[in-house]
Amino acid sequence: MLKSPKFAMTLSALAVLTACASQPQPSAERAILVSIDSLNESILRQHLNAQQAPGLFSVFDTGACTEYAQPMFPSVTAAGHAAIWTGTYGNINNITANAVHVLPRDQHTAMATISGFDSANLSAEPIWITAGYAGRSVGGHHATQGPGRAGFPATTGERTAQQQRDYERVNAGYDLANVQVMNGYNEQIENHLVLSADDVTWQSLDTWRGLGALGVTMEPRAFTIDTRAGTLHGLIFGSSRYDHIAIATTPDIEQAVIAKLQDAETEDFADRELARYFSDPLTVNTDSGRTFVRARVFELASSGDEFMLYLTPMHIMQTNHADVQQAYDDYVQGWFGNSATRVYTSGGFGRTRMQGGDGTAELRYLETAELLTRVFNKGSSFFWQQQQVDLLVDYFPLGDSIDHSLLTYFDPQWPGYSENLAAQLLELRNQAWQLVDIRVQHLQALAGEANAATFVAGDHGMRGSWLEFRPNIVLQQAGLQVLDENGMVDLSRSKAVAPTGHWVTINTTDWRGGIVAPEDKDAVIDEVMAALSAATDDQGEAVVTRVYRADQHPELGIGGAAGGDVYWAEAYGYRSSRTTRGDEVVAETSPLGWHSLASTDPYMQTVTCAYGGGFDTRRAPASKLIDVAPTVADYLGIPHPSHTQGRSLIRDLK
Repeated sequence: MLKSPKFAMTLSALAVLTACASQPQPSAERAILVSIDSLNESILRQHLNAQQAPGLFSVFDTGACTEYAQPMFPSVTAAGHAAIWTGTYGNINNITANAVHVLPRDQHTAMATISGFDSANLSAEPIWITAGYAGRSVGGHHATQGPGRAGFPATTGERTAQQQRDYERVNAGYDLANVQVMNGYNEQIENHLVLSADDVTWQSLDTWRGLGALGVTMEPRAFTIDTRAGTLHGLIFGSSRYDHIAIATTPDIEQAVIAKLQDAETEDFADRELARYFSDPLTVNTDSGRTFVRARVFELASSGDEFMLYLTPMHIMQTNHADVQQAYDDYVQGWFGNSATRVYTSGGFGRTRMQGGDGTAELRYLETAELLTRVFNKGSSFFWQQQQVDLLVDYFPLGDSIDHSLLTYFDPQWPGYSENLAAQLLELRNQAWQLVDIRVQHLQALAGEANAATFVAGDHGMRGSWLEFRPNIVLQQAGLQVLDENGMVDLSRSKAVAPTGHWVTINTTDWRGGIVAPEDKDAVIDEVMAALSAATDDQGEAVVTRVYRADQHPELGIGGAAGGDVYWAEAYGYRSSRTTRGDEVVAETSPLGWHSLASTDPYMQTVTCAYGGGFDTRRAPASKLIDVAPTVADYLGIPHPSHTQGRSLIRDLK
């Protein structure tokens, strides 16, 4: 099993920060706030120890933490991060899930949704805007809902006067020179690519220039690759055998990057550079801007007739300042958004352990996770060391992607559980989380350079799932939803819908085309709650363990203009679906680690911790994600984000 490298870090204690007043004076503190996607302390401790994950264990064992943090309900990434950044849940900030209702309601139907990762629905001020107005420099490193214009949409009609003022303030904040927010997730040009000889177009060598510089005895073989970023030119070459592939945007060897055939990496992380067998980054200019790609040769026949060539995804770095985008691209050269879990689980790297493979596919996948860690860390260094920001708002997705893929395989309650397979996959899962730990160690080291605090949060936890609950089918069977002749929801005859699968929305007349009058809404809610509560599997076991009426649970942050009216908690092993097709309320489905569940579920709990920068070992009572922003604000000596509903934890943690 691989072990994480140990970083030597000395984090000096800082003077105790004076409590934040209504108009606090900025302090000299700097801070890093990072969200580690899918971080749940109890799950981490179940599978890893302090030797394997020294960074995270140092946060939990020697930092200041709450017992756990309550995430957003449903426990999803976009909504969880909006809660962290703004100090509000979705009932205030209108980022209610990864897919959210489109507002205003009178202009959109109850079935219409948009991405919660986008800023169009955002209706609360993120901490980077607050810090900017307070005169602090801020770097947002791939932060959700940034850097686009926050929409502050009205529930119906036009914005109120206060919404308009908020809209103007937040969006003007992006013009401040000291506010630098970057997001590479908003525009992805190309996905992960795994190419064989059958996926390329073989070409004549005639167009290639500079081949003499190769100094090889075998005639190279040329091909082209069609990508969404344009045509790439490839060249296979070698001397005693074909063992190199060059990739370029034009057939010129001097403009190419070169990857050499290497077996999948097996050496310990601590003894080498991460992802060392990838090519240098190749600059690719597109209509949307500059992007980069790296190549990795996993297989190459000595004859050159067959190969496995992996190319990294290509993203455009969106920022609110063009000079920052240019500088970041120059410094990092090839950030991409996540490891190649989908390629791996689909067999793109060869047969997986689940498919009877020998572990080679897992090693190949892990190299993509190494490269992800490397480029994320370099991006953090850019903002902290090059830009010298006072507040770095950061992120890392790797734990979420690996646990979506593997967590259910470790669950003895899953009917397909195999102790042998679980043991094989656990090594991969733990290696991925060791890379997460390397990421945390890197941020701790950066913060340590400035005696600054590292605030570690998460957006949600994770649990196993292998059964699907279909709330729209429940609504149909209860006579509350009707499909038309094309199998689509007929809103002219439907009283209730579950457009995202996370909640039920009553199709009231404030929605475009809605049919339920305001005076009838309560009765329909009662029908929905009764139908959900009565849902059972074919053994008569309950599928839903609790039903929540949104307007009766403000403490959970559910409902609101872009949320639903009724929510629920699924029984263990279930995940909910938005499908409207079929006759069964429950169906067997693929084994996936899953979140998107009730924030009251212990498996969905996440973390709020502070490490270094004056914080000592302490455990405080449980907190909420909406407490993170006001806590960081107090540490920095700036006002709380203007819509904050959470409370500062400074006195609890210090």
